[in-house]
Amino acid sequence: MALAAVTLPGAATAASGSEAAGPVRSLDAVMAKATTSDDPVDYAVAVDESASLGAGELDREKDAVSTIAVSEPSARSRMVVFGFADATTVDQSPVDEVCPMRQLDTVGRERISQCAAKLRRRTEAEGSGTDFISAVRQGVTRLKEAAAPDRPRVLFLLTDGHLDVSDSYRYRGLDSATRDDQAAEDLAQALREAKDAKVQIWPLGFGDDVDDKRLQEMAAAGYRDGCRSLPQTRPRAETVPGAEQLGQALQAAFAAARCLYQESGTQGRPPGDLHVRVSPLATEGTLVVSKGDPAVRVTYYDPQGHRITESGDGTGNGGSSFEFTGRGKAVESLRVTRPLAGRWRVHLDAPEGHRDRVASISALWRGAVRSDIRLEKPSPRAGQRTRVEVEVLTRDSVRLDDRDLRGISVTGRLTGDGFSRQVPITLTDDGKGPDEQGSDGVFSGTVTVPGQASGSLLFSSTVQSVGLSADTRSYPTAVAPENSTFDAALDIPAAGVHPGGRVPGTLKVSNRGSAPHEVLLSVADAKGTGLSVTPARVTVEPGAARTLPVTVAVAAADELGAPVDEDGTELGGKVVAVEGERVLDDASLSITVTPVPGELEQLWDRWWKVVIPAAFALAVVLVLLFSRRRVNRLRIAPAGLLLELRDTDATLVGSGKAKTGRGTWYEFDVVDATTDSPRIVRRSRGTYAVRRGLNGGVVLRISGQGERTLRFGEAVPLDGSLSLHVAESKGRRPSTNRGARSRTPEKRRTARPSTAGPSADSYDNGAYPVGVPDPAEHPDL
Repeated sequence: MALAAVTLPGAATAASGSEAAGPVRSLDAVMAKATTSDDPVDYAVAVDESASLGAGELDREKDAVSTIAVSEPSARSRMVVFGFADATTVDQSPVDEVCPMRQLDTVGRERISQCAAKLRRRTEAEGSGTDFISAVRQGVTRLKEAAAPDRPRVLFLLTDGHLDVSDSYRYRGLDSATRDDQAAEDLAQALREAKDAKVQIWPLGFGDDVDDKRLQEMAAAGYRDGCRSLPQTRPRAETVPGAEQLGQALQAAFAAARCLYQESGTQGRPPGDLHVRVSPLATEGTLVVSKGDPAVRVTYYDPQGHRITESGDGTGNGGSSFEFTGRGKAVESLRVTRPLAGRWRVHLDAPEGHRDRVASISALWRGAVRSDIRLEKPSPRAGQRTRVEVEVLTRDSVRLDDRDLRGISVTGRLTGDGFSRQVPITLTDDGKGPDEQGSDGVFSGTVTVPGQASGSLLFSSTVQSVGLSADTRSYPTAVAPENSTFDAALDIPAAGVHPGGRVPGTLKVSNRGSAPHEVLLSVADAKGTGLSVTPARVTVEPGAARTLPVTVAVAAADELGAPVDEDGTELGGKVVAVEGERVLDDASLSITVTPVPGELEQLWDRWWKVVIPAAFALAVVLVLLFSRRRVNRLRIAPAGLLLELRDTDATLVGSGKAKTGRGTWYEFDVVDATTDSPRIVRRSRGTYAVRRGLNGGVVLRISGQGERTLRFGEAVPLDGSLSLHVAESKGRRPSTNRGARSRTPEKRRTARPSTAGPSADSYDNGAYPVGVPDPAEHPDL
């Protein structure tokens, strides 16, 4: 079970010593300050120009130099580049400085790529050995001349071989053994000078003739303090099989020296896509594309699919900003502040004849974490064992996965009154022992409070990794007294409010002693968020046991520590209940603040509980009304009615069967009424119209005379000697409609043929119920 979190005001500090507090989104400012990329570094890059270089290897060295220039995050950093080999005559120089010390601003980065192109492979006559001694001394000299003693100083040395001064003018006249011994001593002295000048040495070898042992010794002999107190940031040598891997190796060394996190991406030839992942921990980063050919064109897309344009305005990119470097060069980069986390894509394209080189992409980033320290027992007793949890959070509260947690270490310690030695706390995220679930970003461990502890206790934790600013958090409390008679418990649920809103909670207290207790309530780890809690002070009388209301107030929008956006701004922190130095209980806050809605939205918020049921009820009524109307239309449909024309002696002289008419009527005219062959003709807007009656019988409408209801078979006089009779079709099925009478088959009356014609009673005359129209006669069914 996850533990509740607490950090008292002023106790949670970042490694820089500034208070780390505030809402999740306002942490960006704190993190940006802690991880600023404007902390400059001075670089010297020594490039092997010896005659042993193979075809294309010098070009890979040039590309590697450009990689550093385009990857460096600070525009105030500086860089010098020189080649080295050997000097066989007094008028030769073992070093060849092609790029003087230059600031790595926008112009400087471009100039480094241009001047690095002057590096060349030495001939035998120009001095083709490998003089590490001169290379180290040249780098140390230039870095010391930079006149910035507090800046980190880094020397990268690229070579394909080993120390070779066999033809050096400096060691002329010495036998080989003496020469080699003297050269080794000179190199050791040069490395001592580098250490004294605080110059880190990062040797990189490539090929199968590299003296790896010598390179490791050189890295170990220089200045050893890295940008972090982590093993992976200390200088070390790296050897790769060939020059093709040199760029990646140098980039990895650069990232370690600069305390940047490196994420390698995919490789491929143009045309095609490359991909690289950027962690949600990143607050700024650089995508470096090693193209191998300046003719290759690169297009960048963020994880949401937005194309990154030259304007770099960040439209659609979550407020990110962009800076391109090295366009048109063999190595280029895109620097991003506030990068979107996820899988970035670059599209490669190139003209014919420039598609043979393999391109690669990598991401170099730095970021920050925010951590929370939690105790199983807010106020443990002396000698008691308690569980400690430290949760690692991102700036936007994104859950971290294995790749983000890789390399993160969390250490803990306990100090306090009554014991002098610091008690270490081992914290892991491996799912073993006290850690309930591995790789979930919660590092757990246990610690036993020393038996002699008395008074104050301080639990502390530090989260650190390459590429991340260290985050230190503290949990001050006090040893719980034996047989305590006073307890308190806080409960503040997660809530969503608007600026100026309030979040309710409760404080349960129980005083079983004979003296009153005073509880102080405060919001902790939330500086600048505009959160406050009331009441601030509660006095609990002896014998009292009650539940008290607690309210967390959210400040107005202009007083919050972060802008309120449409997606909601998350405010963190805790409410802490303290008695003296003892923490009684704490409750983590999870408050989502959304903008104040407009008038229509406020009306909706106020009345939606009434509107939705009313709308549903209205919809049901409308459906019922429509259904009833539909059923009624089917009941009165004229289809299937038998229309008959008879003369004065009831002889049938003409007939017709009604069909579906206009609306619910079958309209017709009687033509040739004065002849021997009168006919019923269907005609729109005819003189006559007929339909069934809703309650039985039929309804006849005569133009100019209105409507009248008839019984089936009832005679209606027409012009001359004719009369109209309406009967139900003999093939209709009985219906169970309302008003219809059900008859058993043996009681039904059937019409009998008669030459005299039927009387009114010989028809159904309502003896048959009004039926539902036959589907064959009524398409609506």
